[in-house]
Amino acid sequence: MTEYSNKFVVTSCILADLFCYPKYCPYDYFEKLNELRSLGIKYVILEGNTKLNNECVLGKGSEGLVLKVQDHCNEFKAAKIRRTDSSRVDVKNEFSLYQYVNLYGIGPKVFHCTRNILLMECLDGLPARNWFLSFNSDLNNLRKVIVNILNQCYTLDKIGIDHGQLNKLDNHVIISSDGSRCTIVDFESASKNRKVNNVTSVLQGLLFRGIISKQINGLLNYEKKKCIFMDRLTTYKNDKSRQNFDSIISLI
Repeated sequence: MTEYSNKFVVTSCILADLFCYPKYCPYDYFEKLNELRSLGIKYVILEGNTKLNNECVLGKGSEGLVLKVQDHCNEFKAAKIRRTDSSRVDVKNEFSLYQYVNLYGIGPKVFHCTRNILLMECLDGLPARNWFLSFNSDLNNLRKVIVNILNQCYTLDKIGIDHGQLNKLDNHVIISSDGSRCTIVDFESASKNRKVNNVTSVLQGLLFRGIISKQINGLLNYEKKKCIFMDRLTTYKNDKSRQNFDSIISLI
């Protein structure tokens, strides 16, 4: 352990159950430890908005968990570690999808991957659910965040990537504290082979379905324009042109 109580050398036994979540396996542990070393990772910092095994982590999904790490150059990064019960044999497909969307300015920047570990940029911000539910700033800033997220979803629609999980925004978008940066994360379920529904999923999640929409409508009341939104969304779904997308944005 280093000078901080939540910072551990990568070989610390404290980390074993996290590397092998949800079920410890010696072979799996040493495989992941060696992969972390090969990526130049020296420390793991146990912090984040998610609690797991009484420890704080950056995130947890059905296929992996995300830890804050520090490399030999003292740079902070995020390591997504494949769960022992993952349905996927490796993280290489997600890495390839991240590389592709990175070309369009979407997602955290990815650096490297091994069989079990995806190394990427460590984001500074809050999960969308936390950010929206704690919002108490300028309403124009709120509108800008909504438009920012929708613009990224439009880009995903145009390049043919369906994220697959944006119907529930909670932990799939990270927003900086001031709202200046919104980052779509978790491309593990994304596909180039499905019909794209990113704009549709996010618009409904932001404005018309779930706890985030209740918070937003309490401030901006988009419910009164729901019929217009739905009509324009139907038009967009039939023809995903920029003009049809902009007609939706004009209502924000």
